[in-house]
Amino acid sequence: MNFSQSFRRRGFVAACSALAVFGAIPFAHAQGAYPTERVIRIVTPYDPGSLVDVTTRLVAEGLKVELGQNVVVENRTGGMGMIAMTAFLNAPSDGYTLLSDTPASAINPTLYKAKYNPKTDIAPIAQFMRLPFAIGVHPSVPVRTASELVAYARKNPNAMDMAVAGTSTRLAGELFSIQNGVKFNPIPYKGAAPAMLSVLKNETQLIFLDAGNLVPHISGGKMNGLLVTSEQRFAALKDVPTAKEAGFAAFDVSTWFGMFARADVAPDVQEKLNAAVRKVMASPKLEEFLKQRGAIASTLTLSQFKSFFNQEVDTWAEVIRKADIKAE
Repeated sequence: MNFSQSFRRRGFVAACSALAVFGAIPFAHAQGAYPTERVIRIVTPYDPGSLVDVTTRLVAEGLKVELGQNVVVENRTGGMGMIAMTAFLNAPSDGYTLLSDTPASAINPTLYKAKYNPKTDIAPIAQFMRLPFAIGVHPSVPVRTASELVAYARKNPNAMDMAVAGTSTRLAGELFSIQNGVKFNPIPYKGAAPAMLSVLKNETQLIFLDAGNLVPHISGGKMNGLLVTSEQRFAALKDVPTAKEAGFAAFDVSTWFGMFARADVAPDVQEKLNAAVRKVMASPKLEEFLKQRGAIASTLTLSQFKSFFNQEVDTWAEVIRKADIKAE
């Protein structure tokens, strides 16, 4: 073998060795530290102008500053959230396509037989915020506490109609019923406004809904507030006890918004996104935005949100099964 052939052979072996080394590096890292000069896209299944959409856009603005890259929000509505979920799951698992969603992400695989595994296909990255639930009851019902509600419902089975403003409100009511051995008749309405109106008119007798929506009716004496699921008393409903104070600590439910990545996105990328979102949620702008809507900014770490989300999947699957809830 002459010198020229030997040189070429050594060069080929070196090149192969280099490829082997770089081949072991995840895609995102081979291209440089995340994020590189690329737009980050957050897909959401909710309509423009909805609270989920507005919150996501405020988070996107903050992430643009924190990550130093453009972050855009893309609305993919319809299909019970599956249009957005499908677009998200079909995107590369490089951390540049994310999803913002609600408890629906944990519920849909059970209720609607959505074809993804919430525990293995998607990674809960960061929770944005939580909206605690409250129980509102028409004043004509002879109860003033949650314990009295349970006692009344046990003595008068199936006598109370429960206004339902959506899947999460139905599930919250069913969870309370299962935990306490009572039964309410669910009456569905197309949104929170008509559901609350039905209670105000005594067409239905109670509602499980986010506390912010019920504030004017409870504080105005048009409904009796029995409990709120926040850790501390709700600022606008200081006379309403927390679930723990009322003796119902196990009734720990809330509406929440959060961000997800594909499950196989690199762990350090997931950690970086979680840290960035938590910093954004702690900003004065987001704190004021949430305060005005009765929401609470989340401080959950990546591991805490993962544990919380997996528990949500299990809890709602059990409620759906025990209450025999069918997709509408």
